[in-house]
Amino acid sequence: MIGRQTGRVRTATALLGGLSLILAGLLGPATPAAAAPGSTSAATTARVSADSVSTDSVRASWSKSFASLEKQLPGTAGVSVVGVGHAGSVTVGSWRSGVAWSTSKVPVSVAALRRSPSASTKRLVKRAITVSDNAAAEKLWSRLGRPKTAAARTQKVIRDAGDKHTKVQSKRVRAGFTAFGQTRWTTTNQARFGAGLACRAEAKPVLRLMGQITTSQRWGLGHVRGARFKGGWGPVGKGYLVRQLGVVILPDGRTYSVSIAVWSPKGFSRAARDLTRVANWLEKRIGQVPARAC
Repeated sequence: MIGRQTGRVRTATALLGGLSLILAGLLGPATPAAAAPGSTSAATTARVSADSVSTDSVRASWSKSFASLEKQLPGTAGVSVVGVGHAGSVTVGSWRSGVAWSTSKVPVSVAALRRSPSASTKRLVKRAITVSDNAAAEKLWSRLGRPKTAAARTQKVIRDAGDKHTKVQSKRVRAGFTAFGQTRWTTTNQARFGAGLACRAEAKPVLRLMGQITTSQRWGLGHVRGARFKGGWGPVGKGYLVRQLGVVILPDGRTYSVSIAVWSPKGFSRAARDLTRVANWLEKRIGQVPARAC
């Protein structure tokens, strides 16, 4: 008796199993199959490819126009833009890399708050960002540990935000200037860092302060609606380098990271004015780069 019941159960199970296979073939799986570890889904590959095509087309359309603008300047200039949520970047201009100057105060400030979000740290961060106070930034740097440790902690912030290449300077290689300010940072890597930082919760206090820059430093991206930024400037060779790292949020929420720079043989004032020209040029076009809101 028990044997006959077992046989019936087996027969029913086989029939149900066959029916399940038929239905699976007709309807498809109820949930998407998980990708193998380390693999890239077709959808992700397609999106990255689409980003590359769209940013390539933007770069092609921008290059001639920016080259025309750059010819009107006494020095050189460069722009990099990365849209939040997209893999591609757009970089134009002949200036591509140089010392970070005070734009490096952004990752230093985030690192300091990450280590100790105390009231005194917040006060120092406010001064370092809004008025670019070097003494305040040096104190933040010292709170991160010895120079090599401070550089490693600052570099960790940069890596976590998506810039996998920039190496933070730990040594004071130029008398009278901060070690971290002499970090060499390309516009492309800086824009990539900004795009990764823009939506991170830990960066919100610093990004908020980047929207409160003192009036005397509101050249360049200070003329662009929806921009939060930090400038850096200093003598380089026989001229002056002025650069900015910024996050630009359009009215529809699309968010961009921007790195712009001008080197001028005619000093700081001319370089700052020319950076404003670059920012105005960019404002008219930035929406052409693919991006999403945070």
